[in-house]
Amino acid sequence: WTKYFEEKGFHVIEMNAVKGTGMADVTNAARALMKDKIEKLRARGRINVPIRAMIAGIPNVGKSTFINKYVGKTTAKTGDKPGVTRGKQWIKLKKDFELLDTPGILWPKFEDQAIGLKLALIGSINDNILDVSDMAYEFVKILNNSYENAIPNRFGVEKNDDPLKMLEGIAEVRGCKLKGNV
Repeated sequence: WTKYFEEKGFHVIEMNAVKGTGMADVTNAARALMKDKIEKLRARGRINVPIRAMIAGIPNVGKSTFINKYVGKTTAKTGDKPGVTRGKQWIKLKKDFELLDTPGILWPKFEDQAIGLKLALIGSINDNILDVSDMAYEFVKILNNSYENAIPNRFGVEKNDDPLKMLEGIAEVRGCKLKGNV
């Protein structure tokens, strides 16, 4: 992905917001990208004007986790579902650096249902409005088509082209069957 975006002309920083690796590179990159503007402001007598950056992206991808690790303390509420960040919030890091935490954003309409499904599977769409059984079925189909040994290796079930049979095998292994073998 780094190569892909660099070829498109973007400045890329590799980081891990959970482990905290690559965080120092963010400040250095922001200062380098804003160097000309900062110098112009200083030439006009404006000293200590903060760099202001906005954190934006689809829901539930770790924007607030990044901010908390970057700041070094919990300033942005996080959760394992979309919609935890409700409004915009400025977070002051240092006297010369501020971040705007924003709620996740999605485009209003998905032309391709496969995109909507994949966003739902990674937790970017609130699963209260989706049928979890249908999502599980579709996820097993995707895994069977693209990673045919993923489910047998993970759960020790037999490979089967029927996603429903695979789900039943997983339920059996995990002890998730209801009375009446449902």
